[in-house]
Amino acid sequence: MSELRALVTTRPPAEVEGIERAFVFARDAHDGVTRKSGEPYITHPVAVAVILARLGMDTDSIMAGLLHDTVEDVEYVTFELIEREFGPDVRRIVEGETKVSKLSKQGSQTAEVSDAGRDVQAENLRQMLIAMTGDIRIIVVKLADRLHNMRTLGSMRPDKQKRIARETMDIFAPLAHRLGIGQIKWELEDLSFRYLQPDEYEYLQSRLRTRQDERDALITRAVRELREALEDDLELPEWVADIDIAGRSKHLWSIHNKMQREGKALEQIFDLLAIRVMLTPRDLIVPPGTDDVRRERAEATREKRICYHTVSIVHSMWTPLPGRFKDYIAVPKPNGYQSLHTTVISQSGQPIEVQIRSRRMHEVAEYGVAAHWMYKQGNQLAQKDRENWISQLRELQNEINDASDYMDAVKTDILSQRVRVFTPKGLAISLPSGSTPVDFAYHIHTRIGETTVGARVNGSIVPLSYRLGNGDMVEIVTSKNGHPSKDWLNFTVTRSARAKIRHHFRQQERDEALQHGHDLLERYLRKRQLAVRQLMRTKLLEDATSKLLGTRNPDDLYHALHAGKLTPSAVGRVLSPRLAQEQASTPARRAPVPKAPEPGGVYVEGFTTNTKLSQCCNPIRGDQVMGYLTRGRGVSVHRIDCPNMIRLLKDEPERCVAASWDAGTPGTTLVDMDVIGPDRAGLLADVLSVLAREKRSPTKVEAVVGMEEVAVIHLRLPVLGNSDLEAIRRAILTVDGVDDVVRVGGRKRNGAGS
Repeated sequence: MSELRALVTTRPPAEVEGIERAFVFARDAHDGVTRKSGEPYITHPVAVAVILARLGMDTDSIMAGLLHDTVEDVEYVTFELIEREFGPDVRRIVEGETKVSKLSKQGSQTAEVSDAGRDVQAENLRQMLIAMTGDIRIIVVKLADRLHNMRTLGSMRPDKQKRIARETMDIFAPLAHRLGIGQIKWELEDLSFRYLQPDEYEYLQSRLRTRQDERDALITRAVRELREALEDDLELPEWVADIDIAGRSKHLWSIHNKMQREGKALEQIFDLLAIRVMLTPRDLIVPPGTDDVRRERAEATREKRICYHTVSIVHSMWTPLPGRFKDYIAVPKPNGYQSLHTTVISQSGQPIEVQIRSRRMHEVAEYGVAAHWMYKQGNQLAQKDRENWISQLRELQNEINDASDYMDAVKTDILSQRVRVFTPKGLAISLPSGSTPVDFAYHIHTRIGETTVGARVNGSIVPLSYRLGNGDMVEIVTSKNGHPSKDWLNFTVTRSARAKIRHHFRQQERDEALQHGHDLLERYLRKRQLAVRQLMRTKLLEDATSKLLGTRNPDDLYHALHAGKLTPSAVGRVLSPRLAQEQASTPARRAPVPKAPEPGGVYVEGFTTNTKLSQCCNPIRGDQVMGYLTRGRGVSVHRIDCPNMIRLLKDEPERCVAASWDAGTPGTTLVDMDVIGPDRAGLLADVLSVLAREKRSPTKVEAVVGMEEVAVIHLRLPVLGNSDLEAIRRAILTVDGVDDVVRVGGRKRNGAGS
């Protein structure tokens, strides 16, 4: 508690007194309780409060950090009591934190390897994120809570260590990054790395430790040389009150990530040695009467001028490496980070990265959203971006019902690394790293995305699959005749763009289905020499739809015609009484004497003549079927996806009739199927063994090995119907090495007629 007192001692006395009361309240509530490490439980909330105080968070957040576990762990403590003792803001943060903690614990109890366990955990993570959007301080308190838990994770079982570390790497470290709290983000990543990849962690740590003394000596010399150069400059001392220069250690996870991403060895990472320069400007003297906006603008301009002047001194001392200068002041990172980065060759011949920023920029880089409580204005662009992505969390909750899909969308669209790009008018747009001009176009407006035909980046034509980089200026080329391509789904990364592209093609398929149904009916009526325009009036179509389908939307009628659920002849009889009378008086060959359907047979609309299952698609009970009235051979029954049936529907719709299976006792039907998988010794024997166990006797077995050593085992089996075939298919798929079981006939894959 002494460390916390030292951190808050400069705050107003009333606030310090509130923190003291919160500590006493929490200490008494957790009296006698210990953590898994054996320490008194109060050490945890105090450590959380210390982290929050170091971040410069407001007093309500620090009190909430001390109290965040009391309601959940102590029976007599209620949210009403918290509000009565410490105020509504503290209650809101503690209440949100309590809900988050409960969900997190539920997730840990159900995070089994099973799909059900993962679904529950995903749902809990979703509810946790939504709970945290109520007040951004809830997120910061949760990050502080998670950081201390990660620091003390060694007392947990290995399986829990990995699960918590994975959750931290996937959710909490990216959350800290989006809030701009680099101090927490880097430590969470390194701690997670330690438990997720212990061998790689120890290897890097030992490699860096072996030459640590040498690197420390190089950094000390470089810092001394740079300080002398900056203090000897004639202009800089007039502008700055303090120059803070220190060596900076690159974090292990950052080094590992860079080695993996760029395929480099440790010796090829140039920014292992780094110096950070922090400049505190002198108070700005402005003319009397200057308003706050002009003053703030002048202070920001002077901060930038000081940083650019400093980098010119660095480049005059040491040789800069080409292509290694990054200006995050003119073009900040999406989380508000501002700094100048340059890599130079020092006098010792070693590359050193130098980071230059003002004191305010450093506070924002380290503390992110917490800097809001230090600086009233801060980086307004970053603040707006944070508000936007918190709003996106809420919007995704309304748009996506499935918890796993929600978490995928959050990780891809919100918590991923970001790039900031610009429109031709200079408007900054934040997008996930890896985004393309298509993602950019859909972010601007759906209509722009749908009419995109090309893109220019920084004035040059680029392919639509081009990956945008930080600071790119993007111009979209559109055309009124432009339209989305299915290829775009192969390279777009934002969920919203992908959803809009899919929606376009679903709508296109729907329009094509409506047009096809309309054309089937119109063609049939014309062949019957009926008045098409009169019969296809909206009112008549609505009445026909009502009689046939129970709705009054003609689109439903067209969809039913397209899908084969209705035939043009059935619709024609409803539309035209004359046509119904003609069909009623049709000679016997068109309307045979009704007879009861045979057991296991097929009902055909309007006909009970002989039916024959077509050999081209070999329909079985449970398949969706349709009949075709042949000339003199009764009705041929096809699966509705049979290529021959599709052709007949187009060419002779008047001879196509609806059909369905009767309720009689099913008989067996021989079905051909192919078992596909990589060739290996014993594959055929294993498949036949499974069939024997299922008491199935194939009437035909053939096995061949095709291109690329792919084995195809052809089977012919008697089945009772669609569901029986699917049971056989599932049994065969349990055989090691079997990739697919394909029903032969009608080009149907991945299931029995489904």
